Amino acid sequence: MVKFFILFRIQLVRILVTSFIFFTLSSKADHYYGGYISYEHIDGYKYKVTVITYADNSKENSDRDSIEIIWGDGAKEFIQRVNNFGNGETVFPGIKKNIYQGTHKYSKFGNYQLVFIDDFRPFDIFNIEAGKSGTTLLYFDAIVPVEDSLTFCKNNAPRFLTEPFMFGRPGEDFKLSLTHYDVDGDSLVYNLIEPKAKNAFPVPGYYLPENVSIDSKNGLFKWENPPIGNYVFAYQIEEYREGQLIGVSVADFPVFLKSGYKSKGYFSNVSGLIKNDYYHFNGPEVIDLIIDYENLEADSVFIEVLSGVEYNLHFELNNNSSSFGTKAFDTLEVNYMGNDNAQGNHIVTFRAGNIYGSDTLFDYHSVSFSTESDTTWSCSIPPDIKDVVEITPIIDLFEITPNLFSESVWINLGESYKNMSVQVFDMRGRLVHDEKSPEASTFKMHLHRLTLGMYFFVINRNNEVLTILKSVKK
Repeated sequence: MVKFFILFRIQLVRILVTSFIFFTLSSKADHYYGGYISYEHIDGYKYKVTVITYADNSKENSDRDSIEIIWGDGAKEFIQRVNNFGNGETVFPGIKKNIYQGTHKYSKFGNYQLVFIDDFRPFDIFNIEAGKSGTTLLYFDAIVPVEDSLTFCKNNAPRFLTEPFMFGRPGEDFKLSLTHYDVDGDSLVYNLIEPKAKNAFPVPGYYLPENVSIDSKNGLFKWENPPIGNYVFAYQIEEYREGQLIGVSVADFPVFLKSGYKSKGYFSNVSGLIKNDYYHFNGPEVIDLIIDYENLEADSVFIEVLSGVEYNLHFELNNNSSSFGTKAFDTLEVNYMGNDNAQGNHIVTFRAGNIYGSDTLFDYHSVSFSTESDTTWSCSIPPDIKDVVEITPIIDLFEITPNLFSESVWINLGESYKNMSVQVFDMRGRLVHDEKSPEASTFKMHLHRLTLGMYFFVINRNNEVLTILKSVKK
């Protein structure tokens, strides 16, 4: 009876502490509008990492001079904001873009998961469980393959050449392209995924609205006839070289749809030799990509071209753009001079600007083209990144994860873990596992030998029961 009373008091204290933290965080909530990670190989085991975040400019706590990056090898580090003299910059009304950069040297080979996680996503997101979005962590990551650079080909993550314009009108088709460019010429594949939350678990109660898609070749995000509201999306970019998956990164962004926003216009189809927004060069050739854009409601419109092809020495781009009030025209001459060794598609994005007074609304159309690659790598292709070095999950004090396990569980014992032990009992009260000397405050228990069923985890300190947790082996 005494033990039961003590455990009851412990559980009550935990509930009160959790409630206090919840209301404290809610009252000081940051509001992140998404972001992504990119990395660049410097030499040997050393990499430069760039984290881009988009934050609510009206929230003081969202304005971070530095953020924490999880390197994936057990190390964490705060890296500094570098854009606009370290102050960040407003890219859209109320939205600040922050660029953080840092370098890290790994000590051994492996596939490491770079992670950014922080508080919180915006409130009132329609495709997240009601009432949860404002207290759901923003999480995005990338996988970097660290191999012997004298033997294996190095890898650099794709670059993002445009900003995620997040605003649209309900009932009006929404398009967005971040225009990716891979400096290594890898083949990129784009897939919509569920946005991630704490420990890379899916965002609670998330659903993908109807009529949402992403072009697997050029990364153009489309949403036909969207309803009113605020939504979040994420997509994964996979890098392939010689058919091997050698890199993965994630982009996360919201879409805000309000009737009060101004209307966007319409792109024509791209004319010329290109078909279905794709063209393949069999050898040196010059083609024209012709497109126009019209918005009768805007004060004026324009078209600009964004592409990583301008960094490729085997191509020459000549763009002729003109605007006559509410209609704009663009002819892009693509001169392929041959000998391009890129295995992936090259992306060209036409970004249209709709000008209303001092405001500019952006619209997007992307095409892609490829070349006949005869690449023979002087280095070995990195192994397929199926096996990633496991990172320690983020767990509250005296918590266990997952609640349903198959092989193992993680437990957080806090800073006094050296004086603690964990005993595992089955439903019949039998001791089936005893962990006497945890090696860290948050540690992993391997329980693959246990049979299916519910188990109780009794946390002790010097023979005193601190709390009891439970989890189910499935």
